[in-house]
Amino acid sequence: MIRLLCKSLLVPLLVAMPAVAQAQEPTAVAPPVYWHGALSGSEQQFNPATVWLNGTYDILRGISYQDSPFRVDYWGGIRNVGRNLLHPLDNLDRIGWARFAAHEIFPYRGWDVRYGQFVPNIVLHGFGEGMLYRKLDEWYAAHDVAYPRLAALGTIVAMQLGNEVVENGGYQGAVQDPIADVWIFNPIGLLLFSHDPFVRALDRWVHISYWPSQAVFAPQGLRLLNAGENYGMKVTTGLPVRGFMYYGVQGLFGASVPLGAGHDLSVAGGYRLLQLKAEERVDGRTMVPDGDGDWELGVFWDRDDSLQMSAIAGLVTDPSLRFEFYPGLLNLGPVSLGGFVKVSSMEGFATGLTIGGSPLGLGALAPRDHGLERF
Repeated sequence: MIRLLCKSLLVPLLVAMPAVAQAQEPTAVAPPVYWHGALSGSEQQFNPATVWLNGTYDILRGISYQDSPFRVDYWGGIRNVGRNLLHPLDNLDRIGWARFAAHEIFPYRGWDVRYGQFVPNIVLHGFGEGMLYRKLDEWYAAHDVAYPRLAALGTIVAMQLGNEVVENGGYQGAVQDPIADVWIFNPIGLLLFSHDPFVRALDRWVHISYWPSQAVFAPQGLRLLNAGENYGMKVTTGLPVRGFMYYGVQGLFGASVPLGAGHDLSVAGGYRLLQLKAEERVDGRTMVPDGDGDWELGVFWDRDDSLQMSAIAGLVTDPSLRFEFYPGLLNLGPVSLGGFVKVSSMEGFATGLTIGGSPLGLGALAPRDHGLERF
């Protein structure tokens, strides 16, 4: 029964093919829903290069992974992810369909963090990156690219496959995560957000904003710092105050209060998963939570859904503070500057400076050895 259910979920890839074919049409649906070209904040940083960089290397911000893009075994990742994606049914027969369903689809074996992978699958790969595909379509159309939907599709697929390769690294064997992401949740997101009535109906109730971190390169150790996908979601309540969710490596829930003139202040708290470990068996590898996570509190200021400034504090397991401000708040003549500062009891100190429109800034760090195995 579980095997039949999981196989049926692979159908979205085939259903999505007509929508992919329509990507050849040289038009985008107007007016735009997600791309508005704000002159300050996270929107000033939005472009295909920023999307690819933050999505591809998102996993490197986790403390269980090393943070240098030059130490990633790309060829090993390409070979293994390719084998798993080309032969998904064979690999899931090895992994076990029940195990795959419990980790990736729905935690029917128990509400435990080790079975929580379905949450980022739905929120990030389904809704988040589906919205991101639509936003790229609108961005390309606004920049007069002849085939905006096709360009958006190419950008988002390149990012998603790059993310799977970096996350896999040099491991060789059956892995379930890329099968769930690439053959189920990514196509569902692309299909839903290609459908204009769905997009506009959803946006009346839940507005999704792309609030990525600002990636910087640190010459010390050739490291990539602060790269990552994050999303802010505001839920209509019928009141001036809206429900709010911030999702990246953490899930924070709270409220968003309008301040006037398009400004909103959002406050949210929730849980962050800190560490992962590889659970390797003869039938494949699964990445599962290791140790305690942390409770966090975040404050976010945005203007017209473009994030201007944020501060997130870790409260228990990893007392920490990450403060980030985006280009447009600080200008030196024609140059618009952004940056971040992070202080963590587990990871040490890191900081960086970015320039408006550039996908990569310059950073520095004073790392702390937390004694964990890094992938």
